[in-house]
This record gives sequence, structure tokens and C-alpha cells, in this order.
Amino acid sequence: MKTKYNFDLQMYKTVANNINKYLKQKNMSISDLAQYAKIKYEYLKDFLNNDKDLTISIYDLYKISVILDININNFFN
Repeated sequence: MKTKYNFDLQMYKTVANNINKYLKQKNMSISDLAQYAKIKYEYLKDFLNNDKDLTISIYDLYKISVILDININNFFN
């Protein structure tokens, strides 16, 4: 059985844009977030600035959602 699925190729950009939005709302820097989430600053900065085709793990997204006090689902809207 073949089924065609449509995947959002911009999903990581959507996630990055939403994280940036919530960072601004919390008045928190990327450096602060990287430190609290224990994610390398350069990697997180590049991901959030859409500088490269980078991905982020579910666990890192979970940590970020806890730090920003946001439901993880909000990153995908």
C-alpha cells in the first residue's frame, strides 16, 4: 500500500522562528538559553539564525520548552 505524505520542509525554520519569538518574550538571550539547556552556543545560534541546514533533537526542544515555560507544541505552529 503506497500512501503519499506531505512533509513540511520548512519545519525547522518554523521551530527556530518560534523559539526566537519566545526568547524575546522572556527577554532571554541565545547565550542564556544555551547555558541553561546545556546546548553548545554556536550550534544553537546557527540553528536559531537559520544560517545552516541544522536539526535539533526532541530532547533539546523539550529542554528549551521547559526553560521558556512553553508547551513544546507551540514550536511547530
